[in-house]
This record gives sequence, C-alpha cells and structure tokens, in this order.
Amino acid sequence: MPRTNFTVADVDALVPLLERIFIDVLQLRAGLRTLENKLERANVRMSREELLESDDGSPDVRRAKALFRGYYEALSDQLARVKAVGGEVKDVEVGLVDFPSQRLGEQILLCWRLGEKKVEYWHPVDGGFGARQPVDAEVNRAPQTLE
Repeated sequence: MPRTNFTVADVDALVPLLERIFIDVLQLRAGLRTLENKLERANVRMSREELLESDDGSPDVRRAKALFRGYYEALSDQLARVKAVGGEVKDVEVGLVDFPSQRLGEQILLCWRLGEKKVEYWHPVDGGFGARQPVDAEVNRAPQTLE
C-alpha cells in the first residue's frame, strides 16, 4: 500500500523509476496514435467498445485492433505502476505526477514532470500545474524512516 505522505527525498528516489515508466508510456501512446490513424483510414469506429472488445473487420483491421489492445493494456499497466508507488498521474502526455505531502501542517501535492531530475515544485491540493511553486524550506525534505 502506498504511503500517505511523501517527502522531497522520497519522490526524488522514485524519479529514475518514473522516468523509465514515462519513456515507455510515451512510446506506447505513439503506437496507439499510429494504430488509431490506421483504423480511422479503414473507417473503423473509434469507440472503446469497438477497439477493445470487437473482433469485427478484415484481417488487417483485426490485427490492428489486437495490437491496439496490447498497447492499451501495457499503457494501463505502466500507469498502474505509478499509482502503486503512491503517485497520481495528472497528464500522460507530459509525464506529470503528483504525490501527497505536507507543508506547514497543510496537505499539499509535490509535483514532478518528466524531464525534471528531482522534485522541485509543489502546489496546493486544490491547485494544479499553474499553481506550482518552488519547493522551499517549509516542505518536508528528509526521507521517512521506519522506527
């Protein structure tokens, strides 16, 4: 079970894993977009049911749907890995993830984005990416230890 609150050091330790996950996610998204385009050109309806549950169509369409399902499942698995370590994916396209934390006794979200080598920003729980502020001395930086 993921922990309730993270420190800056906790999230920093996860950055290499997050980078690997989101590199895979971006590749999977590109593969999905390519298959979506191919299926649209074949006049296949682009609904969830049609793509994930139907085996109708020509052999090429069925093959594309099967690949789409595989990519979709792999993408879902990668996003589940982020959730399993306690992160909440906010934007798949840019690799944006929030982690619960505290600042001055208030609940906040530490905000990491693909390309950042460490967590450097936080925002209020009711704020989003636009409300990001640099991590300051009031945000808990020390790793959590078991006693």
